[in-house]
Amino acid sequence: MYASKSTVAMAILTGVLLSSPVAFAQNAGGAGGGAGAQSQSRVGSGTRLQDQDRLHDRTLDRTRDRLHDRTLDRLYDRNLKREQDRDRIYGGNLMSSAEQTQYEEHLRSLPTEQERVQYRMEQQHEMQQRAEERHEHLGRALSESQIRTQERQRQQERDQIYGYSMMTPEEVARYRAQMSSARTAQEREHIRAEHRRQMEERARERGESPPK
Repeated sequence: MYASKSTVAMAILTGVLLSSPVAFAQNAGGAGGGAGAQSQSRVGSGTRLQDQDRLHDRTLDRTRDRLHDRTLDRLYDRNLKREQDRDRIYGGNLMSSAEQTQYEEHLRSLPTEQERVQYRMEQQHEMQQRAEERHEHLGRALSESQIRTQERQRQQERDQIYGYSMMTPEEVARYRAQMSSARTAQEREHIRAEHRRQMEERARERGESPPK
């Protein structure tokens, strides 16, 4: 009527053996699922960090660009003021637009420093006489040494800036500002190359030989 102890033991052992593969598989699956979830969590965290890094880099780039633009604007304003002050024609308010244009073109055409200095000294004297005739007051004229210093500065720029004689004061100021604010030698070389291309194209449009 009652099963023997050996029969009961055998039944228990058989049940354990039969259930163990299932239990093992279930436990293995559970462990695998946990590991997979942890792996997915790590991937998600890594992606979020990469996104944050990219956003941070873009923000830094925009900030650097804004600072660079502001620096460029300040340099341009400063250089333009210097160009305008230096290129201001003495007694220009007493001259017509045609006279001013003729004066600038003739001054630009003179090949030597001494000729340009002499021409400017004569122009100042003429404007002082005109002001006296019209009972108007002109500011103090530049001395010969001051004019000579200005002309030497211009000559240095003619040698350094390609196509300088074809440029307006605004263009000279912009070019100087761009070169001063360039952050690498490669940027400066790119600015020079682009400027040279523009000056050569301008010379062709005017029917002139390219600047030397």
